[in-house]
Amino acid sequence: MKSMYFEDFEVGFTIDTEPKKITKEEIVNFAKQYDPQRFHIDENQARKGPFGQLVSSGFMTLGKSFTQFFETGVIDKTGMGAWGIDELRWIKPVYPDDSLKTKIEVLEKKLSSKNPTKGTIRTLQIVYNQNNEIVMTWISNFLIKAKSSN
Repeated sequence: MKSMYFEDFEVGFTIDTEPKKITKEEIVNFAKQYDPQRFHIDENQARKGPFGQLVSSGFMTLGKSFTQFFETGVIDKTGMGAWGIDELRWIKPVYPDDSLKTKIEVLEKKLSSKNPTKGTIRTLQIVYNQNNEIVMTWISNFLIKAKSSN
């Protein structure tokens, strides 16, 4: 998709990302650096843990979903960061070889009253596995350039 400005987004607009496979190596490497719990880094320990096998860190799953949104290209040239995440929920574990896709829906949009060259789009991100089960949901508040910023 081409990059969209604040004015181009409408409440209810949705984007579906392409699925991405999660590998065991990604899970372990991410967890060793950022979330070194045994059920993320050690297969033997994970079998004895709460999930019965190795699982992705929720933070890795969040990062994957975040990346999927950017890979659509919709805010490639207009994104200005985000000012927060709300209502993050990890619903189901993500296992090695799961394939994740994200559905993004615009919930709200608001032009900045202090700086009308940008606005916020509030999006619901729903992450699904290959069985179409919801594994994570989160709401993000992205800052997007307005057309008047050109």
